[in-house]
Amino acid sequence: MSYQKIFRFWLPLAFSWLLMTIAGPWIQAVISRLPDAKTNLAAFGIVMSVSVTIETPIMMLLATSTALARDRQAYRVLWRYMLVANVLVTVIAAAFAFTPLFEWWTGILLGIPDNVHDAARPGMVIMLLWSAAIGYRRFFQGILIRNDQTGVIGSGTIIRVVVSAGLAILLGAIAGWSGVVIGAIAMVSSVGAEAVYAVWYAGEAVDKLKATEPEPDAQPLTYRMIFAFHAPLAMTSLLTLLVRPMIERGLASTANAEDALAAWPIVFSIILIMRAGGMAWQEVVIALSKGPEQTRALRRFTVVMGTSLSGAMALLAFTPLIDVYIGYLLSVPQDIRPLVIEGTRIACLIPMLTTFQNYLRAMLMRTDTTAPIYQAMAVGLVVTGTTIWVGLHLGLSGLITAGLSLTFGMTVEMALLWVRYNTNKFKLKAIWQSVPPATVAGD
Repeated sequence: MSYQKIFRFWLPLAFSWLLMTIAGPWIQAVISRLPDAKTNLAAFGIVMSVSVTIETPIMMLLATSTALARDRQAYRVLWRYMLVANVLVTVIAAAFAFTPLFEWWTGILLGIPDNVHDAARPGMVIMLLWSAAIGYRRFFQGILIRNDQTGVIGSGTIIRVVVSAGLAILLGAIAGWSGVVIGAIAMVSSVGAEAVYAVWYAGEAVDKLKATEPEPDAQPLTYRMIFAFHAPLAMTSLLTLLVRPMIERGLASTANAEDALAAWPIVFSIILIMRAGGMAWQEVVIALSKGPEQTRALRRFTVVMGTSLSGAMALLAFTPLIDVYIGYLLSVPQDIRPLVIEGTRIACLIPMLTTFQNYLRAMLMRTDTTAPIYQAMAVGLVVTGTTIWVGLHLGLSGLITAGLSLTFGMTVEMALLWVRYNTNKFKLKAIWQSVPPATVAGD
């Protein structure tokens, strides 16, 4: 398998991830130009943090449908599983939007300042259907990936970015609403538009799947089997996303809490943009690792891509490009720009670590071994939390502590995944030996 083939398969997915991450900075740029910018930047960051945490049970539906949607029977079971998961996350979102749970989470648990908490509340109401729309979209995107239609996903994300950016700019110019309200409307509308597009375009792939009879000796897919595969991945997502409120809790305890909470979402959005290619890598490795030769090529591509992404982030962070980005493009308030710069510089290894992690996770998924993924993540989460506590008690800057904690936690997680991957290689060999030679060669 050539690098060109890998690149062609990976690029639309990476482009999709990149476009998804660009939506946040567009909205931040609009909020930065509206009244009470710092409070609304911090509040919008809280809304997105809570909303993304709520969606964790369905985030990995992409990997689940990519791996398990193999025939008509599997599709029907997966479809019902997806609907139940979407109802679950919508109920949780409603609890945050309409009950005292939001006050407990942001006020008591995270210690968010009252003015930021009050500004964030309307955004949670608007984001009620955000998670369900994402679950619906990711389920059908997984089917598209399984059918080698990755280009469609990039097109759908273009729609998402156009809707989010267009709505944010339009409402910012004419509506007179708060930045949080404008940002939430833009985000939920854009995700809904992308979900509709994914469902419409996946129609042919779904029809093909419905017409595919199960293999005579194949074990029927059950809810128990889906849950056993999906639950560890969902737990991994939850643990990953708990890192963000953990960091926000630490930042809320600093002397300049509002400034730190306003700067952190901007730093985090830069991290997301720079690691977008690595985030897309998991599904690529799952789909293409069909034999030892393909896996060797994917491993070499992983190293090159990971180091290149971190190099690009370092180029941004340590050159005048960072001033152009946060100053001219985002119009970040002047007094929090130094915090954004120091947080970005300390986090430059994260894109590389993300790429390596997703390669190792995918290789474990190829052997249906998903439990070590969330176990490693749990240890990484403990390391992250410990680093936050130690850093703040040593008097380090809140943004420097945030970047260091993410880097140390991800490094430990990657090391544990690598150990388990190396002890699991015999399962991969057994899988490769069971694949007909023509299938492997045709790739």
